[in-house]
Order: sequence, then structure tokens, then C-alpha cells
Amino acid sequence: MQKPNAQKLTIAAMTAALYVVLSYVSGEFAFGGAGMVQCRLSEALCVLPFFFPETVWGLFVGCILTNILSPMGAADLIFGSLATLIAAVCTARVGKKWLAPLPPVISNGVIIGAMI
Repeated sequence: MQKPNAQKLTIAAMTAALYVVLSYVSGEFAFGGAGMVQCRLSEALCVLPFFFPETVWGLFVGCILTNILSPMGAADLIFGSLATLIAAVCTARVGKKWLAPLPPVISNGVIIGAMI
């Protein structure tokens, strides 16, 4: 396993912070507060691991920090964060650029869809 350097840790931390900010900018849609619709602007960041693998952990931490205040409670904290982690890891391992958006859509569609 590679030892993380300061630049990679900074990129991961900035990704986490950006995820949190974009989630809260999404307003009530970020937590499914508008009925059965949940839409987070921050999930668009899930394609970043294709280009920058170090963003995987930043997305995961950002999702955890966002889900701490989720009205869905522990289920969103656990399963929502897990969905983002799975999506980010799979996106980092995708071989073709045009496939990069698929893991987040599939992961969130299945896991969050089942949870909601």
C-alpha cells in the first residue's frame, strides 16, 4: 500500500469539504425531505475517482459528515455512506471514461432506493 502524501490527503480533504457544502446547498432535496425524491448535487462528484483515485476516501468522509444530520437517522448514515463508498471504489476501477458515471447511478439506485 502506498504511503499517502500531503498532496493526496489535501485533495481528499477538499473533496470531503466540497461534498458537504454541495449537499447542504441542495437543501431539503439532499435528504429526501421533498417526499420520495432525494437529489444531491454532491453526488456529481462521484466521477472524480476515475481521474483522481485519492478522492475515494474524501467522498466517503464527506458523505458520512453529511449524513450525520440526516433525518433518516442511522440508516442513512450507514447505508448512504456505504453506497457512496461502493460507487467511488467502483468508479476508480472502471477502465473506460464513458463508464465512470454508471457505478454511482447503480449503487445509489439500488441501495438508496431500497432504503427509501
